[in-house]
Amino acid sequence: MKSGVRILALATAPIQHRRTTLLIGIVGRDGIVEGVLSSRVSVDGTDATSKIIRMLRNTRFGEQIRVIATNGIALAGLNLIDTVKLENHTGTKFLSLTRTKPHPAKLAAALKHHSKIKGVGVEERMILLDRFRKMDQNRSSGFYVQSSLDDVGVRNIITSAVKLLRLAHIIARGVSTGESKGRI
Repeated sequence: MKSGVRILALATAPIQHRRTTLLIGIVGRDGIVEGVLSSRVSVDGTDATSKIIRMLRNTRFGEQIRVIATNGIALAGLNLIDTVKLENHTGTKFLSLTRTKPHPAKLAAALKHHSKIKGVGVEERMILLDRFRKMDQNRSSGFYVQSSLDDVGVRNIITSAVKLLRLAHIIARGVSTGESKGRI
């Protein structure tokens, strides 16, 4: 993947004891923001993938976006993204970045516990988690990366993706709580 491709960076607002939370998408390339998208996703639900697909289909940027970037594979708590389904339905690549080393065993335990409480099927979620277990640390960026892009592709877009993810996070938190803070 060459630099200059359009990226959709996604972040959710903090969970504030509601059933849904705000999902913000920032579309940009080469450090230039070209659009802001929004939707709502269920807290600890199963609709993240379908909401992202719908978001892409309903925007004028839909066919131009080549990479979807997130901070991990879960949005709004334990609402896991089906990266394979997302890539197949949208024709995009997926890029997940995290500053800290992921702990898939802890996420799996949380998913199992949540499923017992809410009666949500854990099998499908565990399949999604198993697909996503291996995250490599990108030495030049300091982030843990999981992507369907090759190493060169990741290197070419990681700076833009990080900036757009940061902006998505700031907007989502600022709109929902009145002020942003933190970093990805």
